[in-house]
Formats: sequence, structure tokens, C-alpha cells
Amino acid sequence: FAIAAAFGFASIMSTILLGDESGYEIGDVQKTKLAVMEAEWHTEEAPAAFTLFGLPNEETQTTDYAVKIPYVLGLIATRSLDKKVTGIAEIKEQHEKRIRNGMNAYALLQKLKNGEDTPENRQQFMEKKKDLGYGLLLKKYTNKVVDANEEQIQKAVDDSVPHVPSMFWSFRLMVGLGFWMLLLFAFTFYESIRQRIGEKRWLLKLALISLPFPWIAAELGWVVAEVGRQPWTIAEVLPTHLSVSSLTTSDLMGSLAGFVIFYTILLIAEVYLMVKFIRQGPGVLGTGRYHNDTHSIAKTTEI
Repeated sequence: FAIAAAFGFASIMSTILLGDESGYEIGDVQKTKLAVMEAEWHTEEAPAAFTLFGLPNEETQTTDYAVKIPYVLGLIATRSLDKKVTGIAEIKEQHEKRIRNGMNAYALLQKLKNGEDTPENRQQFMEKKKDLGYGLLLKKYTNKVVDANEEQIQKAVDDSVPHVPSMFWSFRLMVGLGFWMLLLFAFTFYESIRQRIGEKRWLLKLALISLPFPWIAAELGWVVAEVGRQPWTIAEVLPTHLSVSSLTTSDLMGSLAGFVIFYTILLIAEVYLMVKFIRQGPGVLGTGRYHNDTHSIAKTTEI
């Protein structure tokens, strides 16, 4: 038990340190994801506070009942006391400019495709092509990107940031489970080296209950990663709604059903074999005895 607890403690410490470094990297290169998972609606004065708990409200663009820890977000995300964490409102303003610029890039691209490949058109397109992906966000609402109205542009702006509540809570649950496992491994290791772990039945029960937590935390991490990159399949280049595959519904359902059936058969076989050998007891290993039982060997020898 002590070895397992020590290994678990070292593993979770490494995971937390890597997560901290990842948070810093996100603050540098994925400002939208950072602002959304922290429900940072507006740019605060540096260093920004970390919202420990709250209820993000997308309608009012506020976090109700927010409990904040001063300076922490700024330190985690920027490693400084003077750099700001850009808020969602300011990010949306930047995205609106890029969407409008992307509309011009799309218009120039159509000219090039239609044979108007003049040096002037090509130069203008090269200057604006970095925002073409933002212009393509309008394809969700109209095929005539160049003629998009203000309502469609605002919808595209709103779509340019992920869903805030799901990101906010997924991130906090993931981090919370991580620190829970840190405390659990630390305490179980302490009790193990003092040879008192067998006396702490409540601790053993907590360890048993906590078995699925690493997998849950990992899945929540995937939610943060995948929801956090929306609306993009390729960041700032290919919107998700334009990268749908050509598979039909029946093709998709058939392949999913095949995977489910195959892995269900494997699960049934595994459970059957585990139960079978557990019922047979340690004797199935061919030692002729139970753990720390020396009498069984003697009896077998006499026979």
C-alpha cells in the first residue's frame, strides 16, 4: 500500500505541476480558452483575481455569487503582477473586427477563383487571408458571406467563444478532483509508513470510492480541451460546422454499434474470468497454499 500511495503521490504532483505549466501556456497562446474557463467577462486590472466559485450568467455577462481569490489568476496565467488577462468582451470585439476583415478576404478569394487574378487582388488577399477563417464563421448563417447583415455578424461573434458555464465547471471539477487525489495519496502514504493504514477503515473506504476519480478528471480535461477550442476544428482556419464528414447517420450508428458490441463482449469475458478465478481462490495459482500459509505445502508434501 505504501508503494502504491507513494507512486500515486508522485504522479499527482507531476500532473498538477504540468497542469500549472499548461495554464501558463494557455494564457500565452489561447487567450479565448483562458477567458472562458475562468469566466473572465471583462479585462481586470492586473493581477487578475481567480474565481474559486460562482454561477456564470451568459445573459448578463457576469458571474453570480462569485468567490474570488485576489491576484491568483494573474500569477498563474501570466507569471507576473502587471500583465492583464484579456476578458471575453474585449476578445469578442477583436473577433468582430476579424470577422468583418474575413468577409473582405472571402470576397477577394471569390474574385481570384473567378479569374480576376490580378496582382492587386492577390496582394490584398494575402494581407487579409489570416482572417478568412473568421469570415467563414458566417457560413453557419448565410451562404452569401459578403452580404451578411449585422444580426448574422453578431451571431458569428457570439459563436466565436465557447460555452462559458460548461468550461467554467469542467475546469474546476477537474482541478478539484486533482487536489482531492493529492490529499488522499499524501494521507494514505503517511498512514502506511506508520503502519496504521489497516486501522483506518474510513480511509480505505475513501480510497475505494475515489477509484474512478482519475478517469473522471481526465474526461473533464477533454471537455475543457475540446469545448474550449470551439468553434474551430483548426484554430482560426476551419470552423467546426464546415468540417462535418460525409458519413451518413446509418454509417455512423453502424460503426458505433460495432465498437460497443465488441468492447461489451470483451468486458463480459474479462468479468467472467475474474470472478471465476477469484472464486477458485489462491490455490488456482498452483502453489498449493494461501498467502503466508506454510502448512499447506507440508500437507501436500506428506501426501
